[in-house]
This record gives sequence, C-alpha cells and structure tokens, in this order.
Amino acid sequence: MVYMNKHVNTDNSSVINQFLTPSGNRCSAYIYMKTRQFPLVEKKARSSNGEDYISLPNPTEFSNALLFELGYRDEEKFIQKRDTCQRVDRKPVLEVATSLGTIWPVVVVEQRGLLLCCLPLVPENSSTRPDLIQIPGVSIGFSLLCGLADFLRQCPPTEVSQKSGDLHLYLNTSVPFGRISDVNCDTVMAKMYNRPSYLPKSRKQPSWKPVLHKGKNTLYLALTEHIRAVQFNKENVPDTFDLYGTVSCKSDLEVALSDITINLAYTSQESATPLDNLLIHPCVQSADCSMLQKGETKAAPRRIRFTPPTEMFTLCHYTAADIKELPIKAVYDMKMTDNKVSLTIHLTLSDRVKNAFEYCEMQIPFHNRGVIASQDSSVSQGSTIVSPDKKILVWNIGQKFSKSLTAALEATVVFTDTRSSGTLDDPFCKDQNAYAKLFFKIPDFTHSGCCIDSKSIQVSPSTKFKLNTVHEYMSGEYKVWNGNGDVLSSSVPTTLLEQPADL
Repeated sequence: MVYMNKHVNTDNSSVINQFLTPSGNRCSAYIYMKTRQFPLVEKKARSSNGEDYISLPNPTEFSNALLFELGYRDEEKFIQKRDTCQRVDRKPVLEVATSLGTIWPVVVVEQRGLLLCCLPLVPENSSTRPDLIQIPGVSIGFSLLCGLADFLRQCPPTEVSQKSGDLHLYLNTSVPFGRISDVNCDTVMAKMYNRPSYLPKSRKQPSWKPVLHKGKNTLYLALTEHIRAVQFNKENVPDTFDLYGTVSCKSDLEVALSDITINLAYTSQESATPLDNLLIHPCVQSADCSMLQKGETKAAPRRIRFTPPTEMFTLCHYTAADIKELPIKAVYDMKMTDNKVSLTIHLTLSDRVKNAFEYCEMQIPFHNRGVIASQDSSVSQGSTIVSPDKKILVWNIGQKFSKSLTAALEATVVFTDTRSSGTLDDPFCKDQNAYAKLFFKIPDFTHSGCCIDSKSIQVSPSTKFKLNTVHEYMSGEYKVWNGNGDVLSSSVPTTLLEQPADL
C-alpha cells in the first residue's frame, strides 16, 4: 500500500484500489482487493509536504474507511457528519477519515460492483486545499480509472481476481513509475500485447493510435434523439418539454490518421426543427456551431469535420427547443376511494410522428399504498400486467397505434390494507397526487427531422468503407400527472420574464 499525504503534487496517480462486492448485493464485505503503490511518488509526497505528510493506513483499514464513507458500512444508520444535507458533495472526489488522518483527494469510480480508486497528487506546498479544477491529477486520475474500468469490463466480475497479472501489466504500461502516460484502454492494450503495426515507414503514426485497425473498413454513426416531457393537464400550468440528441461514432479504418466530414441535415425542410445549440467533442477540427438569432426559424444543415479516436465516442450533443407539439399527448384521470382506484388514460399520437415503435409502454405507479390485490382493466389495444413487486400497473401499448392514432385504458385497481414501504414511496404522491410514465422507442425517425446525410460523408485519405447509420427517437423522463390531484411544477416569475434584455 502506498503511503501518501493529504496535500501532494502534480504527478497524478499514486494508488489504485479495487473492491468487488458479491453480484447484485451492495454489501459491505468485499471478496477481492488489489492495491498498487509507487515508491517514487510516495517519496516525492513525503519530501514536498514535510510535517503535513499523512501516511495511508494498511489496505484493510483504508478499504473499510472508504466503504464507510460511501455508505456501505452502517448503511441503515444516519451518520450526521457523513449524511447531512449541509455537506457539499463533490463526487467522484471524496475525503476518507482514517486513524492516521484525513486522506484527500480520493477519486472513486464504481463499475459493475467494482470500486476503483486512486489518490492523485496536488500542487506541492499547498497550505490550503486548492479548488479541484486546479488539480490536473484529479481529472487525469478519473480518466485513468475509466480506462481501467473498460479494461476490467472485458471479463466477468467473478474472474477479475484471475487477471491480476494482466492488471499489473496494464498499470505498468499506462502509469510507469506513477506518472500517467496513457489513459485510453485500446492503446494501452495494444502496447501491452505488442500488436504489430501495419503502417508503412513513410507515414507518420500518432502516439494515441499506436496500432492500426486490421480488417474491414467500417464507419458507424448513430443519431439518438430524446424527449423529456411533463404533462399537467391543467389550465394554469403549461406542459413542459425539451428535445435533445447525440451523435455517436466508431471509426475502424486502416489509415493512421483519418479526417472525416459529415453533414447533419434534415429529412424535410417543411417539418424540420432547427438546432439551437451544438456541443462538440474535442476531436472536432471545425464545425458550424452558430446559434440561432432571435426570431430565426430556418433549419440549416450543420457540417462537422473531425479526426476520430480509436474508441466509440460521442461526436456532439444538440438541442432543438422549437418543437410544435408533443409526440404523444396523454390525459391521466384517476380517482381514489378507500383502497380502490378508478383510472382512465387517453393517448393521442401526433400525425408528425412515425407510427412504428420498437416498444411503447406506460407504467402507472401507486405510491404510499398497499400492494395491488387485483386489477380489472379494459384497453383499446395492447395488454396490461402488474409488476413483480405489485406496485405498478403496466400497459403494453404495442408497436403501432390504430388508424385513429389514439389508445385508451380504463382500469379499477384494488389494494391490500397493509401498506409496505419501498423505493416508490414518494412523500408528495398521496391520495390523488399521482403520475404515470411513458416509455417508447421509434427506430429510423427523429422528431426534429435531423439526420446524418450519408451521401455527404467524406473521408481523407480516400478509402472504401462500409457505412452503418442508425437513427432513433426515444423517451427520456416522460411523465403525465393526474388531472384530479396536485402537481409538482416550477416556473420563472413573470417579473423576470418582463425585464429588458439589457439588464
């Protein structure tokens, strides 16, 4: 175990810990632990901090203290110092109290039951804690842990302990002598296993891509659009919704350094919704990122030129705020008497939305009530079931609405008298304060009309490749409140909206 202090220097990573909890059980006992120390970093920390140096305890004590800080020890108890809402949460950076002193900053990433943590160095001679944004080791250490998680994700959790040798080699390659040199899992593994490079000597190879792709040239582009919506069905509370999307890319080309240009176009200018924001990945060399001017409604294509990294990555994020209507308009009407609920739900599909779903489902949770004893429902299409915990009525609407583009549900639900606590016990949702949630996915469609123009894609140097494009439209948090109860909503005060633009 490396011994470090609470204020250290910019050499990034000093200790890597991994804890594995039994699958599906977030308990305090771990079945595997691996630690790694770097004596050179330890020596530098001790010499630069002098009397402020705090040693790390033994691995078992440190792991127990970390699990306690994360709530895996005494998780049923409220600990004032740890659990108070007045404490500022700065995850994934924690401070861990040990018998030898407080260790900070500890960067922690949780993946598939594994806890990966490292203790980066902070600027030397720091009498006070600097802001996290001023510590390069924090962000670089976080990137290292994410790369390490990608490496360990390739094997089942039960076999992690068998990869101890590979894990040691991975850290020697990515963090030689405690100084991080590479955080990309693909390039580190290429160096680890000495994969041959097929690049001619006359061509320059970037350091972040030490090994070329060998095989069929493929380019994968996926445009995924989400909509979040809250429908209140009340005259004094307007519905709220926002539309946003991402473009993901995976490039497998047999070239050392490819330059790719794509266009984000529209399927139809008449029904297109312009993009009002475009956030791009650092690998983008140029992009049309101009924002809409006030009153502008014309949807213009966006051209993006980039040099892709080796892994799958998100090329850009965008928003489209000027949508005219919701894809599915819902009305939820529920009344409760004693231990029985009567409800009706009407859905109307917009004629602008493609009527072909991969799935479409509505969930009606019942908070602060007993479990469902029985339910009697009638649907215009699809079917209904009760969730395994008997607290949610699930309506499977199907993959297509009828010709009238409507669907309806009428149901009577009876509950037991015994009320059990659980994760669905929202304190606000009492009596007739309730909501339903809609989940859907439509392939080969986007609400904004935005699409990847496959004919405009250019790759330099020119090479033949197979292009795979995916377009999909999905619900985010799509909530419909009961019109007979109170609702949770917030709005900007009118006085703020009426202020002059120059204030």
